[in-house]
Amino acid sequence: MSRKNIRIAYHIFFWIAFIFVFPIWVSNGYSKYYVKNLLSLITGLPGFLTGLYFIIYYLVPQLLLKKKKYFLSIIVYLLLLIALTFHEILTSRFVFLPLFDPDYIPKYESYYFDLSHVFRVFVMMQSDIFIFISLKYLKNYIENHFEKEKLKTKMAETELNMLKSQIHPHFLFNTLNNIYTLSIEGDNKKVSDSIEKLSKILRYTIYECENKLISLDKEITIINNYIELEKLRYSNLKLEVSFPENVNYVYVIPLLFFTFVENAFKHGTSKSIKNKWLKIKLEIIKDEIHFTVRNSKSEVMQTDYLNYSKGIGLENAKKRLALCFGKENYSLEIKNGNNYFEIFLKHKILDNENKMLNC
Repeated sequence: MSRKNIRIAYHIFFWIAFIFVFPIWVSNGYSKYYVKNLLSLITGLPGFLTGLYFIIYYLVPQLLLKKKKYFLSIIVYLLLLIALTFHEILTSRFVFLPLFDPDYIPKYESYYFDLSHVFRVFVMMQSDIFIFISLKYLKNYIENHFEKEKLKTKMAETELNMLKSQIHPHFLFNTLNNIYTLSIEGDNKKVSDSIEKLSKILRYTIYECENKLISLDKEITIINNYIELEKLRYSNLKLEVSFPENVNYVYVIPLLFFTFVENAFKHGTSKSIKNKWLKIKLEIIKDEIHFTVRNSKSEVMQTDYLNYSKGIGLENAKKRLALCFGKENYSLEIKNGNNYFEIFLKHKILDNENKMLNC
């Protein structure tokens, strides 16, 4: 059974139990009132549930929080409350009063439509809806809390794997070989520059990555150093790189963008690819970072795509994004085109206290 079907089954079970148990409580143990309260609940509940589920699953999350249509949300909510109020009043007057107490019809004829009674039913309906909405969001809060705690406990285990996956041993080995070749050729300037870039990358992964966040400027510097070292290996690689300048006020997860760049080199420079190219673009748009990495691939590299999308580095990146931002504050898209792979990451800007800016 799917997760969605299990949730539906839980909801059905809850309301069936509620229908039979709640009348016992309101009847105070008197059996003669139980049937009356039970039938009243069965008749009124479908309308109430329709309104309640509309509020919980559409009005609040979609119209109010996502689309931010505050005025329209208030109007719809009030109209819905008014509709549920009169549904309750009309049901009581024209169904239950004639059915259970027909002799009291003349006495209560005007009472049901008295303004004070309508207001009491309105307040009661609002209270009932508020209780169930509170229970729903309390449940969501508890689930999210435990999910975050579970992710935090796994972070210690995944962090080491993440760091190992970022700086691939093959990259280090090939880079050292290239530096050795340069030293033989006697180009000391290139040798010293290459050693400096490699040492900065290693220093960054060992020391800087102990912090939860790092300035975007530092992350960009390390990526640029990495790109320069990779260019020693691929003289026929077409590169387009675009990074913003002076973004030290923006903080990011260490080695997060680096992961995607390294993956692009790993999968986009295969020997089976004739025209090797790589495009990297990072933009600051309002209160968001937009990061795009697109690299060439062979048209028959489906297996490589599966390795790309299921790799340790990418899985760790997803976990770190979920822990830092929450699902609603970032999006990660992976595209597999005929001759390219593309990663598009979008997330809210953070400051050095892990708070979102301009949100």
